[in-house]
Amino acid sequence: MTDSFAFYITLLRKQFTKYCSERLNEIGVSYGQLYIIIYIGKKGSCSPSEISQALKLDAGHLNRTINKLVDNGFLIQKPNEKDKRAKILCLTLEGENVFHFSQDLFHEWDEQILKSLSYDERQQMINILKKITREG
Repeated sequence: MTDSFAFYITLLRKQFTKYCSERLNEIGVSYGQLYIIIYIGKKGSCSPSEISQALKLDAGHLNRTINKLVDNGFLIQKPNEKDKRAKILCLTLEGENVFHFSQDLFHEWDEQILKSLSYDERQQMINILKKITREG
């Protein structure tokens, strides 16, 4: 069992989640909230339904999370010009700061976890992971 791919992926995910959660706690953002901030940061702006579909999130849970992010000053909701009932989400300056923090956070974790690998080994591993995630 310990030589299975699933075991090692699960172990890495737990380590990554713990690492991120500890750092994110310092700035008042949860691990789950981070992925919403990252998605909006990459898109520039989007609707809640777009986030729900892309991140496979329940609409009720997503709305509660969005409300917390708005209340904490990370997001703003603007009226959707095409559909007056809908909202468009954008990052505030504080949300942008968290978005950039996340990129640094991910880079730091990558460096920490991959420090024993050579450049070529890192590239090979990334290429293999890209290949299997495209096929899955």
